[in-house]
Amino acid sequence: MMTALKALAADSDEKLKERVDRYIREQIFQKRTLRCGDRIHERELARTLGLSRTPIREALKELEEQGLVVAVKYRGWFVADFHEEEVQEINKIRTLLEYNLFEFLLSRGGLKQEDLLRAEELNRRLEEVLCSDEPEETKSFEFAEREMDFHLFLYSLPKEGCYWTKKLLLNISYQIRCTLHRWVYQEEQMRIGINSHTMLINSLKKGDRAALRQSLFKRLDIAPWLGRGAEAEAEKNSRERDKED
Repeated sequence: MMTALKALAADSDEKLKERVDRYIREQIFQKRTLRCGDRIHERELARTLGLSRTPIREALKELEEQGLVVAVKYRGWFVADFHEEEVQEINKIRTLLEYNLFEFLLSRGGLKQEDLLRAEELNRRLEEVLCSDEPEETKSFEFAEREMDFHLFLYSLPKEGCYWTKKLLLNISYQIRCTLHRWVYQEEQMRIGINSHTMLINSLKKGDRAALRQSLFKRLDIAPWLGRGAEAEAEKNSRERDKED
């Protein structure tokens, strides 16, 4: 009986922690009432959510492990402040890891038909977000979330092998999500992202390693923080890389 009660209490605590986690993410990513460097007040959170400070502290510790918040001694909790160079660094690491993972898949015979169809379906969902009538910020948030779904699905495909690449990608998936939410996607950027995914899927479908490399590394030149006109510059850089190859 006592064991069952303890299990029930632990389950309840976990749900409370998830509630706090969800609320903080919503304030940072969707409502944007919390921004980089902002302080997170435990007492205010407890009052707003009607909770004790225990699940709030547990949620904040977990979010700290994920790189979303930081604890400053004697000052409290703050939303992590990603500098532009850190965002670029994460994007480069992500690109290299993804390239290694996809090349591994191709070396093992490529993707199954059902996996390719699933990837295409997830990319169509991004198209639906792009074409929706939602306000810009809502659309931006939803697009970033659906883009994470697309990439996390691809990360799950190697069932055996590629252990460290998968582990590292999953370990930084929270940071990747943070970088995706750092900017407000404009429709032009969404279209570029969808087209980039289409190129990636086609290269995996054909087993074309050169096209795979081009579709992934082009991302480094058209990242949203680079602004308009970046796509033309990306084409130039891609041509230069192709010449070197």
